[in-house]
Amino acid sequence: MLLNRKILSEYSPYPSQYDLTEVMQYVDVAEKLWILPLIGGAMYDELCEEVKDNNLTPENATLLVEAIYPLLGFAVAYEALPLTWASVTEIGVVKGHSDNSDSLTLKDITYVSEHLKRQLQARGDYALEWIKDRIEYYPLIAECTSCKCSCQPKDLYKPKSFQQLYSPRRKNTNLR
Repeated sequence: MLLNRKILSEYSPYPSQYDLTEVMQYVDVAEKLWILPLIGGAMYDELCEEVKDNNLTPENATLLVEAIYPLLGFAVAYEALPLTWASVTEIGVVKGHSDNSDSLTLKDITYVSEHLKRQLQARGDYALEWIKDRIEYYPLIAECTSCKCSCQPKDLYKPKSFQQLYSPRRKNTNLR
């Protein structure tokens, strides 16, 4: 795991006093979905080992602070959104944490989800460009790029035919 509670609270949109207990379970998922495809398996394993041993090289520390943590903080928030922003109770999905809370509307969920997705796209594009501009400092990423293996960094942030990541905002937002 690349980040702990302290780092997550610094780089995520959660308030500093927020209890991150529920959110921490989504760190591994976010790393696998958003970071591993970006930097490749070899670099990911090296970073995890160095973080675990608290023995980061200056280059890897810079990579984490400049490119990985800003992306990962929002990726964790995005992945945790459905069950941290709302709660599942006997009466259904509600805002807050009690049965007396208001029900979520499709408009609420869509707004927050789209906002986090746009943040992820921008931060992911920045991380990818940052890494490409400094690829000579990261031989494990460069090695992976040249071998064309499955762990090769991929450009995840461009539109795909089945996913409209860069879709324009909807004109009619009166969702019921």
